[in-house]
Amino acid sequence: MKTRRPIRRGLAPRGLAVAAATAVLVGGLAVAPAAFAAPAADTCRGVSTVGLYCGYHTGTKWAELGSTGAHVKEIQALINETTRHPQASGARLAVDGIFGPDTKAAVTWFQWYYIGESASDGIVGPQTWGELRYGKR
Repeated sequence: MKTRRPIRRGLAPRGLAVAAATAVLVGGLAVAPAAFAAPAADTCRGVSTVGLYCGYHTGTKWAELGSTGAHVKEIQALINETTRHPQASGARLAVDGIFGPDTKAAVTWFQWYYIGESASDGIVGPQTWGELRYGKR
């Protein structure tokens, strides 16, 4: 007669399996998807399908003076966290999602400094997003 092992009840093994199955590999580290939903406090990470990502917006939506939303927060955070703008200007941008005069000045500076003078129009289109996400620092 075979001996039956008791059935283990509980969520710990199952929970670990679910967490392991839903983890995302980012820069060699496993990160739970929930980490991407919450805004990053002071750090932007490389994500293979997005480039640099600060926790606000994964797309490349057009932005200019007067624009508002998560894509503007992403631009502000990327400029604060991945460029020399805070040192050059002596101040960090407010990550408030409002593309006002300070954000336009920072974008214009970013374009001039990282892309070239001819690109510094203060509008975030495909070329500027490409540099924000993938450019050299």
